[in-house]
Amino acid sequence: MGDTFVSIFGRNVRKLRHDRGLSQEALAEAAHLDRSYIGGIERGERNPALKTILGLANALGVHPSVLFHDVQNDSELSSGLTVDERDNGVRIRFRYDRYDAKYDLDGATLPEFQEVMNTLRTGLTAPKGRSEAVAIAYLHAVRLWPKINPSDLWTFLINRAYCDRNNHPPRDSRLNLEQSWKRTSGWALERVLVRHYGPFLTDKGITLETGNKLKNKAWFKASKDPRLIPDKADILVTQQLRQKSSLIGVVHVKASLAERRTDDIPMSLALIEAGILSIFWTMDAKSFPSEIPINRGEFGPALSAEDNSEKRKDFEENGYFSACFSYNRNTVSTPKGRSARSRIYICNFQNPDDAFTRFLRRGASQFSS
Repeated sequence: MGDTFVSIFGRNVRKLRHDRGLSQEALAEAAHLDRSYIGGIERGERNPALKTILGLANALGVHPSVLFHDVQNDSELSSGLTVDERDNGVRIRFRYDRYDAKYDLDGATLPEFQEVMNTLRTGLTAPKGRSEAVAIAYLHAVRLWPKINPSDLWTFLINRAYCDRNNHPPRDSRLNLEQSWKRTSGWALERVLVRHYGPFLTDKGITLETGNKLKNKAWFKASKDPRLIPDKADILVTQQLRQKSSLIGVVHVKASLAERRTDDIPMSLALIEAGILSIFWTMDAKSFPSEIPINRGEFGPALSAEDNSEKRKDFEENGYFSACFSYNRNTVSTPKGRSARSRIYICNFQNPDDAFTRFLRRGASQFSS
């Protein structure tokens, strides 16, 4: 290993250590090395043996080859998520368009942050797939930090961590991570919904299952309505009635309101006309590039019916869906007492006995009556 590779190796060890929020002492302990030896490596003064390289790679959660990438000349590798410790939490930093953006995880600790990152990295190497890894890491995050906006954790933490190549195994080296996130995140959100609410609803006689072409065709094949497109049913809600499993609802799962929402409206109206619940379930994730981005969502304020945003009118005035459930605390719910064809509710992941499951249970009771 020449001097060039020694210096590259040292820079990468230092960068990845900072990214993971580790001190030299913590990394040395994890890799079974002396702290002063870590310092020598990071300064490019040590020529590590193979055993040392493997130990550091394992402690940092990366493939050994990652430690030899020239990240100073590789914009994708050098644009990952980093973390700093603060008095009342941790601050994550990431590239957002042309900005070096930051977001504060108030109340979080570095060990907790590392838990979430390790959960994601471990899942991305597992055979169950990327969407499962994202879902498990996200649910771990919202349970660790109940006071943090769930949509922010999705948008500023899990999304950014997934698009950091350092968190992926070597087999993903050619993967376009931004494009992969667009595909993976949709399936992951469906898994989040089913994992969080499924057991609670099963005890109430209601089943949630992710849709697929064969199952959906079985449910919709009797209908001649061309608006009922099986592929658009993300989550099926069923109930056992008279020894038969009956479809009582469909959940449309979206990270944001802009994500093909209007494409789902024809099918949603067909479901409602057929007496089936059609629910819009969303992170309502929307922010703009800045140094301190704010995830305001897309609904806007709850003004008078005449002055509402078009997106609010889709629910409250037009009733295109049976209801909307947002997991962004910045979303404004439909005001109590206001007459609306369908309502916007705010939920989180702290207790499955919430507005979402109460709405489903009320709907299920109408089918069984």
